[in-house]
Amino acid sequence: MNTRLDDLFEKYDENPLDADIIFSIVKEYMKNNEDEEAEVYLKDLLKKNSKYVQAYITYGNLKENNNEIEDARYFYQQGLKVARELKDTKAIIALEDYLDELE
Repeated sequence: MNTRLDDLFEKYDENPLDADIIFSIVKEYMKNNEDEEAEVYLKDLLKKNSKYVQAYITYGNLKENNNEIEDARYFYQQGLKVARELKDTKAIIALEDYLDELE
């Protein structure tokens, strides 16, 4: 049986630089509570596209959910820097909210 992940990996093999495909793999792993696998692809995504703000938010969420608060703070702060660079108001507000919640 072909699963959603199988389909995504086929697409990933065809285009391993496509950030949206990598992010879809991350989300699929997270949906299945496979955080370690999700983290592997979050690292891959940020290495290939350091401006993908949603990856920082997701990585921060993953770390926060695993009670790794300092790591969560780090990813939220890095994401905030990128969001400000990109003038992504929606992401800036979201990341500031996440950081405020960690206080």
